[in-house]
Amino acid sequence: MNPNQTIYENQELKKAILIVWQISAIFSIVILLILFFVDEKIILSKVPICEYKAKGGECFLCGSTRAFIELRKLNFSGAFALNRLSPFVFGLLILNSLIFFKYLFKKL
Repeated sequence: MNPNQTIYENQELKKAILIVWQISAIFSIVILLILFFVDEKIILSKVPICEYKAKGGECFLCGSTRAFIELRKLNFSGAFALNRLSPFVFGLLILNSLIFFKYLFKKL
């Protein structure tokens, strides 16, 4: 295998990963903006019912929307009761957004 080809492929992979991360960061920011600036009644009325929940089960994301709303109110125990992963995922959304902003300002 040609070493130059390997370097090129690695650079292309890094670019692809960067693009995917940027898209996920923008998605994270949009979720946080909606959560903090849209009334919770509107959010809850627009979120569809989980297919698993409609059939009597629950998926690992069930309760996340309500849990995020509780996290917005700083009710960590309520959020944890609704979905045990929600505080962790919420923290990742905030962290991902902050790292993205740092990346953007560094590029400017």
